[in-house]
Amino acid sequence: MTKRMTFNFVETTSRNLTPIHEFVMIEETARVTRIQGDLVDVESVVKSGCSSCQQVDTCGSGQIAKGMSTRYLKLTIQSSLPLNVGDEVVIALPENKLLSAAMQVYILPLIGLLIGGAIGQYLLVDKWQLHELFALLLAAVASLSGFLFARYSQNRPDTQKALQVKILRKCDNSHAANAIGVNIHNK
Repeated sequence: MTKRMTFNFVETTSRNLTPIHEFVMIEETARVTRIQGDLVDVESVVKSGCSSCQQVDTCGSGQIAKGMSTRYLKLTIQSSLPLNVGDEVVIALPENKLLSAAMQVYILPLIGLLIGGAIGQYLLVDKWQLHELFALLLAAVASLSGFLFARYSQNRPDTQKALQVKILRKCDNSHAANAIGVNIHNK
């Protein structure tokens, strides 16, 4: 017998527990750079995959990451939160939607390649005695078809809406020492 468990992640606001979402989010800290109506421009530091561990000074990848220039990710997000320029916010993306999109982009072309290659080898080479290049061509066309289907699937409005970055909350300024420094460019 198996048990099913559902986890609700909640945010505490003055002793009230408010459910935010029922799934895991990939979170990042960003700084508000511009506000125009309900559109908020945020900027976040793009981190190296190896710049945050304690071995950064002795690791080769950490040394390379130190030598590279800092890059910034700039996004425009719709939000109704009361924010000011310079505020730090937590932006998030649903982890399950991101993983699903990545799986589609990688798996569908691979499945097309394997099925196209198998059909091409069996039908074109073994049965009809054609050259193996025809089987290879069929595998490439099937792989391209898988990629185009994944691209179509990712460009659907419901998928685009599910993959939009959201502002979850404003950061607490009492932890400003842990904040990520970003450049603010006022226009």
